[in-house]
Amino acid sequence: MNILKKTEYYRPSISDADSIFKLEQLCFPAPWDLEEIQALTQRDPILYTLGAFAGDSAIGYISATFSKPGTLHIISLCVHPEYRRRGIAGDLLGSALYWGRHMEAEKAVLEVREKNFPAIEFYRSFNFSADKHLPDFYGEGASGVFLEKPLEPLLHTLNTSLYLNSKLKVIPRVGVILGSGLGWATESFGNGQTIPFADIPGMKGEAVQGHKHMLRTSEDGRVVFVMGRRHHYQGYSGREISLLPSALAALGVGTWVLTSSAGAVDPSYAVGDAMIFTDHVNFSGCIPDSPEHSAGFNVYSPSLQKEAEECLSDYHKGVFACVSGPAYETAAEVALIQSSGASAVSMSTAQEALALKSLGCRVLAMALITNATESGDSVCHQEVLSAQETVKRKQEGSIVQLLERLSR
Repeated sequence: MNILKKTEYYRPSISDADSIFKLEQLCFPAPWDLEEIQALTQRDPILYTLGAFAGDSAIGYISATFSKPGTLHIISLCVHPEYRRRGIAGDLLGSALYWGRHMEAEKAVLEVREKNFPAIEFYRSFNFSADKHLPDFYGEGASGVFLEKPLEPLLHTLNTSLYLNSKLKVIPRVGVILGSGLGWATESFGNGQTIPFADIPGMKGEAVQGHKHMLRTSEDGRVVFVMGRRHHYQGYSGREISLLPSALAALGVGTWVLTSSAGAVDPSYAVGDAMIFTDHVNFSGCIPDSPEHSAGFNVYSPSLQKEAEECLSDYHKGVFACVSGPAYETAAEVALIQSSGASAVSMSTAQEALALKSLGCRVLAMALITNATESGDSVCHQEVLSAQETVKRKQEGSIVQLLERLSR
């Protein structure tokens, strides 16, 4: 099987440190020690570490931090020798640069051994240029080269992240975005913190009916629920739609469950069923800011899909269609969506998924079926909200089990 299809990227925890340490020893003549690797796995607003894993084994990782405001410093990047030249290093570097742009970096810098010509050529392919020679940087007789690259900052994420970092008691492990009427999913997780969107920098705006417009954490702080979302039809850009989840991801919330109240275009689906996304078709014409590398491949985590399958009841797996809205689909549009291979449709989710994937998060998305559009019959938002009792009855226990499992 193609290694790219088996490789998963995610923010490592301390339990992954041993595997990364073994990779570090394999790749570098003067590797960091285990305690230094463990420090790289800690959640810190100015530290970014992303690992590439085949099963439980680290086959690549990158760490970056800020040496000073506006300057992103790539402090380590390596890929297992058997997995090089397969795009893994590019994915890791691209995600780190995208995180840096969200944190308002104006340039990225790094050091590399002067005789490591393959590495220098790799960084040049990302438009890094040599700035200066570093005599004996790696020890006597082992000089280095200082490379740098200008970056275009993505404004607003940094302010939002710093505010959330000051308010949250702990950095949650799992983020959950709740679609229209799905606020009931928080009820089993106790009384944690509540932060109104209006208090969060960059998040003021009118709420759509069925969205509470607040963040709520579980009692233990391990899960953060984004209770409401922005939509393209409200006039928001892709960056504005994904601002809040991106800010949380920048802090280290690395596993995401995106839910959406959706219409079924597959006639075998019933109200209350869940559909696990295997992929999506974005008809909306709206995407978040372009990352440094392609984010459209393997957006949805295979390992999280497997976890969901083991927990959910009345579920399907299929392709999701994202449309712009706010009008519901005509019969001809339903036929077009069906012809694209999609089984469910809604007006959200794709933009958030793309942004989170680009930041190195594992993403699971689920459509919770609130109406059937196969016939092209008239549908209204109130019908979507009214179907929540059926969705809750069928899925509440399964979703609670899944979130408890992911947050352990």
